[in-house]
Amino acid sequence: MQDLEGKVIQTTEGVKYVLTEIAGEGAQGVVYNEASDKFLIKLYNRSNPIQNKNRFDKLKWLIQQDYPDQFIRPLALIESPYVGYVMEKVKGHSSLNNLLVPARDVTFSEWYNKQTGGLRRRLFLAYKIAMQFSLLHDTNRAYCDISGNNILVNMDSSIASICMIDIDNIYIPGGDSGNVLGTSRYMAPEIMNKQVSPDIFTDAYSLAVILFELLRVGHPYVGDMVEDGTPEQQTQAYLGLYPYEDNPDTDINRSSQMLPMDVVTTNALRNLFARTFIQGKDDRMMRTSAREFALACLEASNRVMKCSNPECKCWFIAKAKAKKQYVCPWCDNVNDRPHFLQFKDRYYVSKIQKKEKEVFSDKTVYSFVLRDEKNDITNNYISNMYIKRDKFSKPIDVYFTIRKAKNGKFYLINPGNNELYIRKNKTEKYIPVIKGANPVELERRDIIFFEDPQNYIKIDIDEHSRGILFRYALVM
Repeated sequence: MQDLEGKVIQTTEGVKYVLTEIAGEGAQGVVYNEASDKFLIKLYNRSNPIQNKNRFDKLKWLIQQDYPDQFIRPLALIESPYVGYVMEKVKGHSSLNNLLVPARDVTFSEWYNKQTGGLRRRLFLAYKIAMQFSLLHDTNRAYCDISGNNILVNMDSSIASICMIDIDNIYIPGGDSGNVLGTSRYMAPEIMNKQVSPDIFTDAYSLAVILFELLRVGHPYVGDMVEDGTPEQQTQAYLGLYPYEDNPDTDINRSSQMLPMDVVTTNALRNLFARTFIQGKDDRMMRTSAREFALACLEASNRVMKCSNPECKCWFIAKAKAKKQYVCPWCDNVNDRPHFLQFKDRYYVSKIQKKEKEVFSDKTVYSFVLRDEKNDITNNYISNMYIKRDKFSKPIDVYFTIRKAKNGKFYLINPGNNELYIRKNKTEKYIPVIKGANPVELERRDIIFFEDPQNYIKIDIDEHSRGILFRYALVM
């Protein structure tokens, strides 16, 4: 494509734009800035009339569709002399690649923890990215080219906002993919081998790779066997011809360069990666879905704690080591045990027509680390995801809030009309917590209930037993 700087481009609706400098360039075409600095103009490379018509018809379809809220959609179409479209210019954001490739002018720790926001931000970004693709996949549409080039993140390392660009990559099932298959580093093996068309299962693979890279700063199949190998070996690794780096059955392709799995993931998240890169490498149906990744990343983002060393202050997964010490993996500082909110499912079982003592068992389903920034007021927003036993609960809906006050104490707040009760440690009194009431002080071993426990109704399990199942939260 010739340099079009200074040229006037007109949309199909007659709106004119003056092209300025090039904002980006790829195999499909060129993206230009325009004089008002409010929009970007993407123009495809000229092709034969049939391909040009197919591209334009696809754009006409795309502009009429609904998208998840963080997708940058086409605003207007261009048909001549180049096929293309107008989109909003997103300011204050840059490529996700800046979080995938370490900077060379600072130490790795400085880049990972300070420049790019650290583990908590990365996990929350991973949640947001995965949730956007989950919403897209709910409509049976595949993005095709999930990569760091097409995901933008806020340049402010304290903010976890994202947006998705190049929406014209979206594949319509049964339609023309536009020859957009993906970026080789992130492509599913069956796409690289041209065995199938893009779909939500190939997207799931690409998403898993990008999330893995975001957390560990490395490719799932590029361990020490491949790291310094030939370009051919790199391609073979992308095809999954080398063992998964975290394969429990073999360590021949372990990486000595990327961050250890247990430092940056929970066990649940680790298992989801393994499912995709071991069983799901060849069995597409076994791959972790975008929604599963989203909820696991959200949960993991609430399992991190900040190192108390003032010269470190890095985020890390709150896992106790020997002697129940919470050791920072970045500086080896031994931290005080944080406050946890453990969500548990309790099962009560009693025998019908027998006066036996009720037997119950507890199962911990989530463990939430209460943020505890010193000398500040900190809010912990507890979402529906933790309260409900329904995997389709909206994780962003706040059920209640726990506030860390300047006096160092935690307080329970009911911001809505949700049912909320508290039983103080070593008491049998259930205190309702209602909207607008004064915050209730929390101490270790206090229990929070999401229904009135005195009104639980036993149901028949079988002809011999009755039982109750409910969820509660324990302050630890």
